[in-house]
Amino acid sequence: MNKLRNINVFFNELRLSAGAIWVDNDKIKFSAPKAFQNQETNEFINTNKNQIIKILEDNNISSDKEFLKNKILKDTTQLYFPLSFAQERLWFIEQYEQGANAYHMPGVYELDVTTDKEGIKYALQQIVSRHEVLRSTIEQSEVQEQGIQKVHDGALPIEEVRVMDTDDYQSLIEEDINRPFNLGTEYPIRITFYTIESAADDSLNKRILLITIHHIASDGWSMEVFQRELSAYYQAYINNDKNFSLPELEIQYKDYTLWQRDYLTGEILEKQLSYWKEKLSGFQTLEFPTDYARPAEIDYRGDHQEFRLDKGLSQKLRSLAHQCGTTLNSLMQSSVNILLSKYTGQNDIVIGTAIANRHHRQTEGLIGFFVNTQAHRTQLTDSQSFEALIQQVHQEQINSQLHQDLPFEKLIDRLGVERDASRHPVFQVLFGVKGFGTSERTSNDQKNYLRPFEIGDVYEVAKFDLSIFIDDSEEELTGEISYATSLFHKDTIVRLTDHYVHLLEELTKAPNKAYNEISLLSPTDHQELVYNWNATDKAYSNEKTIYQMFEEQVLKTPNAIALVYEGKELTYNELNEKSNQLARYIREQYQEKTQRALTPDTLIALCLDRSLEMVIGILAVLKAGGAYVPIDPTIPQERIDY
Repeated sequence: MNKLRNINVFFNELRLSAGAIWVDNDKIKFSAPKAFQNQETNEFINTNKNQIIKILEDNNISSDKEFLKNKILKDTTQLYFPLSFAQERLWFIEQYEQGANAYHMPGVYELDVTTDKEGIKYALQQIVSRHEVLRSTIEQSEVQEQGIQKVHDGALPIEEVRVMDTDDYQSLIEEDINRPFNLGTEYPIRITFYTIESAADDSLNKRILLITIHHIASDGWSMEVFQRELSAYYQAYINNDKNFSLPELEIQYKDYTLWQRDYLTGEILEKQLSYWKEKLSGFQTLEFPTDYARPAEIDYRGDHQEFRLDKGLSQKLRSLAHQCGTTLNSLMQSSVNILLSKYTGQNDIVIGTAIANRHHRQTEGLIGFFVNTQAHRTQLTDSQSFEALIQQVHQEQINSQLHQDLPFEKLIDRLGVERDASRHPVFQVLFGVKGFGTSERTSNDQKNYLRPFEIGDVYEVAKFDLSIFIDDSEEELTGEISYATSLFHKDTIVRLTDHYVHLLEELTKAPNKAYNEISLLSPTDHQELVYNWNATDKAYSNEKTIYQMFEEQVLKTPNAIALVYEGKELTYNELNEKSNQLARYIREQYQEKTQRALTPDTLIALCLDRSLEMVIGILAVLKAGGAYVPIDPTIPQERIDY
């Protein structure tokens, strides 16, 4: 640990003991409990006196109040800085997956005909100059196997592209969005201006701005900061306000990374870890039913389904949250827990939530990757009412906020969760209540010169199996379910949204109803599933066996698909041939082992998971003349043997 890092740890320990250190007339002033006033402390201060004075002066710490107020101190002496824990995870993914585009944050805008492009360029350069994280690169540390970031002074490269409107410029923009970042050599922000020239009329020309930022340097909150500052700098440019400047940032993102690394040590780290380890002890992996087999690795391909709650239902949900003395967030998260529990049959539900992680005043105006994910565990009981569940979830959210400094990456390491490339660790469903339109509402003036430009679904990413978001920005609540297309068919997600809306209606009608009395099915769904779909009664000849009727169908449609399972198919003819082969084998083996022919209704066990082979086996046993006995392969071996 270098000298500065020792000083930062010293400052953190001093704050925790309610002590303070500051500079007054170039002299160090110090106050602390008696336990902190010892020879070791005095020697440390004397040894590092000049460095301590410089840090305190750089941060204008001239009183004990200033010291306690500024929890994160800026550093002007170092060239290299560690990555934050969240950055470290993304850097590892970028290294491992060789340029995966899942963590690109694109924005595509059309410039109004009156927009001054040079003014936009000026604003972009000012933002990058103001926020050092946007002009940083990441290198491999020579000492440790981790990334370190270096801030550069160079201007932001801006690319200009001219194409004809007859060209497939949308594909060109899509390629640009998906183009990998080389985080070791280029800034984590990429700017391209596209001029789309009309072959018919110059007045139809378009000017498109593509801003692509890597998540390693930004998050949702940061994008709102970016939009506000873009608007402010652009307005200053077109107004020729040469004296304009934004308030100076107290710290940079790099200072936060230093603070985080030094703060999360010792007793503080252990307290945070202890809470989360106890909270997640023995948790169950959510087994949400999928349409397709899970790929060996997450492919990040996604789509989404939107839904809207009418004015009446939206008001009922807000009123219920108010009656319970909780937030809409607590209520909606509780409802999602019920939804997932009903779908999976599990009563121990773990879902993820994203938190801004900006509870320190100095971080509010920064661009950077601060957002943290937390695992929320809820255990439901059959007799529990929705109102009781809301209270339970609300209290758990409060407790989680008190332990929000622990990065999710740190928790995973200490929990010893086995890494699985096919799924996100601990939870596979993300939930959140937020205002999707917040940035748009706070920058309406920007719409006059930069309008969002629709280029189709060119960037649909799913980092989780399911992500459920509720937008509370308008009178009517709206929602969006993002899903992995490698796991789910769109029809499944449409049904999921329908079930969720129905569930919310039921919960607001009877919030005291016990969990085991709640149904996801509307009366129409119930009629369809229980009666209409099961209206399968049909008169068959009692003179024919099942396999004989099957073989008649083989003769009628030999090449038609008879079986489909997990992407595999068998025609009627193929199924017939395979079952015949197995039937002969069964009879031969029975004859060999018992020295007699297989008699009708001889019991034959089938220990198979659901599969094509299971159906082949059933048919084969029937054709051999036996009676099959299904055995669940997941039961203990001694029961199978019995």
